[in-house]
Amino acid sequence: MKLKKLLTKTHSVRIVNNQLDVDVTAKSFLVAIFDGNEVSPGGSAIGPVGGLDLAGYSEYRLTLHLVGEEGTPFSIQELYGPAGSVDQVRFEVSNGRIGPAGILNYRAIFEIFGPENLFIQIKNDGDRPFQVDGTLYAVR
Repeated sequence: MKLKKLLTKTHSVRIVNNQLDVDVTAKSFLVAIFDGNEVSPGGSAIGPVGGLDLAGYSEYRLTLHLVGEEGTPFSIQELYGPAGSVDQVRFEVSNGRIGPAGILNYRAIFEIFGPENLFIQIKNDGDRPFQVDGTLYAVR
């Protein structure tokens, strides 16, 4: 009998946490870095034009699509600082080879060492040209 009374009794619920505003807490930023850029043997492509200011963002995802001869080696660097300046700093992000059928889809999460005046550089370490498309996704 006591259980039946307890089950039928109305209980009030009090909300103790404020509602989370997702728009304010998680802002994202997607930018095209490369758009079909051809990278000649021994050459490199740097993007985006003018660099990026990613101050305040904390997670970075780089997506690249490379098309060229199978096995062509490449390397990826992060540069920051004024473009072409002696003060510009370079960090190795990764390296690899274009995969079977001459296509490589590359995705990686990486750290940004200097969020202002950021550039991504793709270097062709092979003897055949390739094309690169790429985007950078950042989350605040």
